Amino acid sequence: MASLDRIKSSSIGRAGFTIVELLIVVVVIGVLAAIVIVAYNGITSSANDAAVESDLANLAKKIELFKVQNGAYPTNSTELVAADIKVTQSVYMPDRNNLYYCRTDDLTSYAVGAESITGSDYFLVNGSVSPSGGVSGAATCAQLDPAASSWVSTGQSSTNVWQAWTE
Repeated sequence: MASLDRIKSSSIGRAGFTIVELLIVVVVIGVLAAIVIVAYNGITSSANDAAVESDLANLAKKIELFKVQNGAYPTNSTELVAADIKVTQSVYMPDRNNLYYCRTDDLTSYAVGAESITGSDYFLVNGSVSPSGGVSGAATCAQLDPAASSWVSTGQSSTNVWQAWTE
């Protein structure tokens, strides 16, 4: 019976957690949260870049279909609207021109430059998507013959207005 009393009295004295134990738990939770946040940001960036690449692949199909139906690549914004192009606007860099369409003067080649919200740049040249080191109207047209290329339209203007052909 004496040993039972001793167990009862020792368990009564240890009814909670010490401050050190609580601090260790808080630190472990903080470390796990930091790991999860970093992993989430990486996954989000990859998803945004994949959406831009997918948009460019779909855009290539629409432009090629337009050429088959009309005999040439689109020459202006109205023809781009007729090509029925849609992009995922939320994955492109905001507050600037972020999507450029260029074509050669003989209407036999085209290029599209795009900048993802992550800052990654891509060129689509005659159906082939590749990463790039900087996108602008001039850089997009330079993917074709720069002397014989015309910059046709941007996707979003620097005033945050999306062109009708991207909607």
